[in-house]
Amino acid sequence: MSEINKLIEVATKEVGYLEKKSNKNLDSKTLNAGKNNYTKYARDLDSIKNFYNGKKQGFSWCDVFVDWCFVKAFGEKRARELLLQPTKSLGAGCKYSMNYYKKAKQFHTTPKAGDQIFFKNSKGEITHTGFVYKVDKTYVYTIEGNTSSGNDVVISNGGCVRKKKYKLTNKNIAGYGRPKYKVVEEKKPEVEPAQSRNKKYSLGKTYKTTTSLNLRYGAGTDKEIVCTMPKGTKVKWYGYYTGNWKLVKVTSGTYKGKTGYCSSNFLK
Repeated sequence: MSEINKLIEVATKEVGYLEKKSNKNLDSKTLNAGKNNYTKYARDLDSIKNFYNGKKQGFSWCDVFVDWCFVKAFGEKRARELLLQPTKSLGAGCKYSMNYYKKAKQFHTTPKAGDQIFFKNSKGEITHTGFVYKVDKTYVYTIEGNTSSGNDVVISNGGCVRKKKYKLTNKNIAGYGRPKYKVVEEKKPEVEPAQSRNKKYSLGKTYKTTTSLNLRYGAGTDKEIVCTMPKGTKVKWYGYYTGNWKLVKVTSGTYKGKTGYCSSNFLK
C-alpha cells in the first residue's frame, strides 16, 4: 500500500468524529460532543514530548487533525519528515504549517491526492486546513477536522471530521503543501485474469461489499493488502476467481479503479 493510500485510509476512518465539551469520551466518535475543542487528536500529540511548542488541547484543531493522521499512519519520525516540522513545532497553526512547505519549496497551486490543502479568508489570512484525497477536472475532494458539512464552503471552526469538496477555482483556497511521499510502484494481482480478455466475462457482475473489506494482491488473507474498501463499495467481477476469492475491480468510492482479490463471503 502506498503512503498516500495509507494516509487516506487512516483519515477516512475518522470521518464523523465530533469534538468534545470536556476530556471525557475522547475516543468515542459521538459521545460527550460539545464546543470546547477537546479531541483525541490533541491528546495524543500532546503526549509526544516536544511534538509542538506547547499543549494544544482545547484549541482549534484542524491542523492537529492532519498531523495526527500522519503520525497514526507513519509514526512520529516519518510524520515529521513528510510534514517538514521540527521538534517543538509551530505546525498546529495553519499559517506556520503552510510556511514549512513554502520554505522547502513544496507549496503548489494545483492539487494532487495526499496534499495538505490550506484555506484563506477575505483578508488573505490562513484560517483552515485539511488534506486532499481525490482530484478531478472540477473539484478537489478533502478530509478535514474542525469543520462542518457544506461543499464549496470553508468552515474553519465547525467541530467535526468531514469529507468535503471544493471547486478548483474556489477563491478561498490558498494552495497545497506537498509532502515527499515514497514512490511505490503499483503492484498487479498475482494471477492474470485470463477470462478478462473474453468479452463474455470481462467486467461482469456488480457486487457491493457488506462490510469494510480488504482488497488483496493475491487470493488469501496472507497476501498483502491493496486497500481497505468501506462498506457499500461497488466492485465488478474481473473475470477470474478461485475458491471464495474473486478478482474484482473497484467501481466506486475513494479506491475506484483498483484491482485485486477479496472474499466473496462479504459481497452481495
